[in-house]
Amino acid sequence: QARELPATFKLDDSMAMAPDMKMSKFPQLVVGARISKSSNAAPRAGDLQGMSGTVSNGAAGITVLIDTEIR
Repeated sequence: QARELPATFKLDDSMAMAPDMKMSKFPQLVVGARISKSSNAAPRAGDLQGMSGTVSNGAAGITVLIDTEIR
């Protein structure tokens, strides 16, 4: 829930949504986060989101600022 932010987390290949899309295959990544008003996994109008800049795979200490409303 949004009240639990900020949060610390670690992303790795075990979290891949598709077997052929593991993070280790990509030298650079963009990390995104979204707060859903409806608790739905699919983005909807009114949800809040943010994206990191491009980061190297394996980078630590990445900050994602959730500062954009989906319209």
